[in-house]
Amino acid sequence: MNRPTEILLSSLLLFLCGLALFTRENRFPFYYHPDEPGKVRQVQSGEWNYHHPMLLLGSTRLAAGALGIEGPESDPQRLVEVGRWVSASFTAGAAALLMAATWLLAGRFAGWTAGVLLLTNHQLFELAHYFKEDTALLFGVAFWFFALVLYWRRGSWGTAVLVALGAGLAASGKTLGLFTLPLSLVLVPWRLAKGKRLAAGILTLAVFLLAFGAINFPALRELADARASFQRELDLAVGGQGGLTRSIPHTVYFTALRVNVIFVLWFGMAWYYYRRCWRERASLSPAEWTVVLFPIAYLLILSFAPKTNDRYFLPATALFLCAVAMGIAGFREWLRPRLSARRLRWVSLALLVVAVGAQFPYKGMIRYYRAFRSDDTADLVAWLNTHVPAGARVAIDHKVMIARTGEDDKPHLPRVNAEVVEVDDYETRDALRKAGVTHLVLSQSVYGRYRLKSLRPKADAREEYNRKKAFYDDILSDDPLWERKRNTVIYLHPGLEVYALEP
Repeated sequence: MNRPTEILLSSLLLFLCGLALFTRENRFPFYYHPDEPGKVRQVQSGEWNYHHPMLLLGSTRLAAGALGIEGPESDPQRLVEVGRWVSASFTAGAAALLMAATWLLAGRFAGWTAGVLLLTNHQLFELAHYFKEDTALLFGVAFWFFALVLYWRRGSWGTAVLVALGAGLAASGKTLGLFTLPLSLVLVPWRLAKGKRLAAGILTLAVFLLAFGAINFPALRELADARASFQRELDLAVGGQGGLTRSIPHTVYFTALRVNVIFVLWFGMAWYYYRRCWRERASLSPAEWTVVLFPIAYLLILSFAPKTNDRYFLPATALFLCAVAMGIAGFREWLRPRLSARRLRWVSLALLVVAVGAQFPYKGMIRYYRAFRSDDTADLVAWLNTHVPAGARVAIDHKVMIARTGEDDKPHLPRVNAEVVEVDDYETRDALRKAGVTHLVLSQSVYGRYRLKSLRPKADAREEYNRKKAFYDDILSDDPLWERKRNTVIYLHPGLEVYALEP
């Protein structure tokens, strides 16, 4: 078997394994994630809000149409599961492309190590289960890196087109992907002789615009709305969200690196950056420099954004894992002249087992898989219906996924026997008592922000922030009647607590 065929078949096998893994336990209710219901409505209606580029939503609408379940009357749960399958496909495809890119850079062992590490990483596994754009961005970035590595090996017009297409996909996945365009306009001409550079730059820009325009045609047709949505996202990224902001630079994404790339794997990463990027730096191509420096630059850039979320770190997690794989492969090559062929095979197997096994302990892949198999909201509904009298009045916050009394426009939400009201309608414990509220259900996903020292209110939101903080401090001074701790996969385990209010 020749090398291109072997890489192609291996990547296809990894994609199929990834798709089977990433679609496990992805049928939890569509309304648990705050962003999924809005995406479902957009796919149902074909009316887009343009908060993000169109790769994920457009792909999902095409898939739903092929399955015959699009349209305003379609089942939201079925639609969200289609979207999650699309997200899982993007994640599995990204793993396959990064495996191929790593294989081209550092050989078969590095490629397979990268592929298996990506498939067994808990962040990729979790985010593949959501109908969210992060995986579309990852796919576009992975396609771009694979095309760039391929282009540097074969500086042809065809591979230059692939680089530009990858930039179009990355920018269509999420706005952050736009960084691939200026890099493409530098790197593609750089590879060619001086007389061809201008043509290469024009070709790159033209293919990017065609790809981006085709995927985002609805947004270009309604440019004013798309521009307003883009400005909204930019304001959130620069100014913070929900009346809160954060000091910059901050260390949130250094924590994300520590959590998502298990510390045991840092040996491989350190070996790679020291041996390959320092001792052997003269032999690195611009394409490899881009691969290895991207996650570091990405981490530093995110550290200056006040709007934070672990999922934004996904592309950096994937590229750091590729660096780990190349470091392990480099260490194996360093051992080669020091060991017999038989011992080298056993050591290679041990290195792979240790690297992959590091991602499976209690806080790793196994924990996330188990988290998708249990549902704290369902347990809460069962407890309320068993322990709270039918005549009671229960107040809940907006993250508790239970129907309020009279909320007939949301038939999908579970009901309880008691009367249910919104806790935000009341400002103090006494106000709740006077309204006849007997029980209070809170989510740590709501009150937790008032206990984070790293978050602070903006000036115009300080009074409201202080009032709510005082309210939660008062309620949380009691012991809960029932609780489920906030845990891995926060949409199924948001940290739910029930408090009794004495008359």
